[in-house]
Order: sequence, then structure tokens, then C-alpha cells
Amino acid sequence: MTKEQLGLVREPEAGDRRQEWGALDGNELRIDRDDAEAIVDALSVDFAGSFNLFYLLRKHFWTAEGAEFHEVAEFLEDAYKRTRAINDDLAVRIVELGGIPPNTPPTIQERAEVHLEAEGLYDLRASLAGDLDGYATLVASIREHVNLAEEVGDSGTAERLRDHLTTLEDDAHEIEQFLEDDTLVREESIN
Repeated sequence: MTKEQLGLVREPEAGDRRQEWGALDGNELRIDRDDAEAIVDALSVDFAGSFNLFYLLRKHFWTAEGAEFHEVAEFLEDAYKRTRAINDDLAVRIVELGGIPPNTPPTIQERAEVHLEAEGLYDLRASLAGDLDGYATLVASIREHVNLAEEVGDSGTAERLRDHLTTLEDDAHEIEQFLEDDTLVREESIN
């Protein structure tokens, strides 16, 4: 356990550890160990990013307000559920490849390219713009990892990632449409 995890992460008092964090077990997918390790490392970045995007979307669902509150909140609720499903699927694939997904706040944040929003409450337009940036970051990462999976002959991972790209790109497009709409509350309009 690292120093930054003390007090945040509980070490079980009993039970046998089946696998050490960061170690790769064999996999039944017949993916070469070095290739599986490269894919697990890549998917860990996507997992962490989708985890953070899920939290961003959920926060903004909780706090959405303004003229289009209901439409935006409904979209955000559906989007965070889709993003959470992607996150779960990435975790399952990491395990299938013999790895362990990042699963504590420090290990998730260490790998995440999608950044969380500061603790405050921000206007809807700024929040959605941040969400769109998170989507762009995650989509770029997943596209890169589709290529990696194809290069090493892991068509199963490549196909899953392509499916996730479609979902993420569709949701990002929806956010773009919200941001094009002038009826979203702007900070200067409420001062």
C-alpha cells in the first residue's frame, strides 16, 4: 500500500490475495502475455477516463438548472448510465486479459486523462463544455487503443472499443447541440 493510500484504502485482515496489483495473470483469450499487458495498460487509461467522465456527468445531472433543465438532465442521466456501462465493460475486459482494473481513487486518478471538475458548482454551459472536453479526451484515447488492439491481433477488444466509440461520439454530439442552443443559461445573463 502506498503512502497516499493510507487511511483511504482498507487492507483486508483475512483471506488470501489471489493476484497482486499490477501483476498480469494468464488469459484464456490466447493473447500473448506482452500484448495482453500492453492492452491492459491501455484499457486502464480508458477505464479511469470513463470513470471520471461518469462522475462528471452524474454531478451535472444532479446540478443541472436553467431553461432546458429537464431535457438536459434527462440526457445527462442516460449518458452517465451509458458511460458507467462502458466503464464496467472495460473492467471486465481487463480481467479477461489477466489484469486488475484500477480500483482505488489514487490508482484511478493516476491513470485518468479525463479530469474531474473542481468541487464548486458551475453554470450549465461551463459544465457541459467540460463534459464535451472529457468526451473528446476519452474518444481520442479509445481510438488509439482500437489501433493497438488490432495491431496485436485482439479483435475482441478492438470490436468492443469501436462499439464504445459510437456511444461516446453520439453523446458528445448531443452535448454539442445543447451548447449551440442560446437558451442555456450563461453566467453573464444572470448577473
